[in-house]
Amino acid sequence: MKNHLFYLLPKSDTVFLTNTDSFHQAYNLFILTNYAALPVINKKGQYIGTICEGDLLRVQSLSLTHPKINLDTFEIKDIEFKTKIQVARVNESFEHLVDLAVCQNFIPLVDDQGVFIGILRRQELIKELISFLSNKVAEQN
Repeated sequence: MKNHLFYLLPKSDTVFLTNTDSFHQAYNLFILTNYAALPVINKKGQYIGTICEGDLLRVQSLSLTHPKINLDTFEIKDIEFKTKIQVARVNESFEHLVDLAVCQNFIPLVDDQGVFIGILRRQELIKELISFLSNKVAEQN
């Protein structure tokens, strides 16, 4: 089986938000990308969570009944992320990554300091698993 870093979508190619981005920046990025969830990092580049569309909709809904919530000044760090995405380190086993992929579309990958280095997408892990299993069956025949 190939090293899972082979399937890494590096940070430079990943769409993500920083926790100081505004509500409107996040909203616009969701509209532009059509993604349902995005990783969030801090200024040090450390992964701090994943925000989903529902998180933004909840804040938008609250802003209608709570005048203290000003969406023009609201930042991502002020939002509670309801979706709990498990993060993985670069040295995780392929089996553990597949276990994580069962429950989430992507796996944020971090280094030993928690710095976000990119994501592993479920579809890539499934493709590798299918290839591995196909090769095993071919070997047995």
